[in-house]
Amino acid sequence: MRMYDAAMAYMTEKHKRLRGNTIEGYVSAFRHHVLPAWGERELEEITHEELQDWVDSITTYGAAIKAFKTFRQAYRWSIRRYKLRIWDVTQGIELPERPIVRREVLDAKQEAATLGGIAGQAWEAVVLCEAALGLRRSEACGLDWSDFDWRRGWVHVQRGAHWVGGKIVEYATKTKLSDRWLRVPRWALARLRQLRGTLRSGRLRGDLAPHQIAGRFKRFCRRFSLPWVPMTCLRHSWATIALEGGAALDDVSVALGHTCVDMCVKHYLQSFRTVVGRACDAYEAAIVPE
Repeated sequence: MRMYDAAMAYMTEKHKRLRGNTIEGYVSAFRHHVLPAWGERELEEITHEELQDWVDSITTYGAAIKAFKTFRQAYRWSIRRYKLRIWDVTQGIELPERPIVRREVLDAKQEAATLGGIAGQAWEAVVLCEAALGLRRSEACGLDWSDFDWRRGWVHVQRGAHWVGGKIVEYATKTKLSDRWLRVPRWALARLRQLRGTLRSGRLRGDLAPHQIAGRFKRFCRRFSLPWVPMTCLRHSWATIALEGGAALDDVSVALGHTCVDMCVKHYLQSFRTVVGRACDAYEAAIVPE
C-alpha cells in the first residue's frame, strides 16, 4: 500500500471528526513534507533508518515535529485499519530537541502605552481583551458582547474564531478547561462599556477575520511607534506580568485555560527570577542560622 493511498484514506476518515483548522494543519504537513518524500513508497518498504534520515533533514524544529507526527498517525492508522503485518518503523525515532525560544513580551508600562494608543480603532476591543485577559487570539476574536456579565465584571470564554478555507469558522474552546469565566480588570471593563455603547450582542471583532486584526494591529503600532508584539505574544505578556506581580503559577495556568501547570512553565513563563525569588524569600524567612 502506497503512503499516498494511506494518507488519503486517513484524511477521509479524520474529516468526519476533526475541526477544519486541525484538518488544514494535517493537509499542510502532508503536502509540504510527507507526500513529497513518501507518497509513492509502499508502506512495507519504508525503513527505520530512512525515516530517521528524513526527520533529521527537516531543519525547522516545528516542521520536523509536525511532519513526523502526521506521518506516524497515518502510518499507524493504516496498520490498524488494514491489518498490515509489518513492523512499526516509527518506533524509536529520535526527534530534534526543542530550541530555547524567548518570546517577545511587553512589560506593564509598555502594554499600558499600547492599549492607550490604539483607542478608537475598530479592532480595539479584541486586542484589549486578549491583552487584559491573557486570551488566545482565536478566543478574543470569538467573544460576543453578550458573553459579559457587566454587573459583576466577568466574561465567559466559550468559543474561538478561526480562518479556515477562506472564511471565518467558530468552534468551542480548545479544551474543556479552556471554557472558563475570567474577571475583567476594572479599567478594561470601563473601556469595553464605552466601546459597546447600546449593543447587547454581536461579536467584538465585527466583520474582521483574526489575521486581519493582527495585521492592522501590527501596522498601526509600527506607524505610530507604539510598543508592539504579535497578538499571540499578548497572552505571554499577560502571564509574565501576572507572575511578576506575585500571582501563583497554578492560578495563572487556570486563567490561561491550561490542562496542567507544566504548560504554563514550558510556554509562558519568561523569567523564573520572580518565582524563584519568592521561594528564596520564604526559605530565608524560615531559616535563621544560630
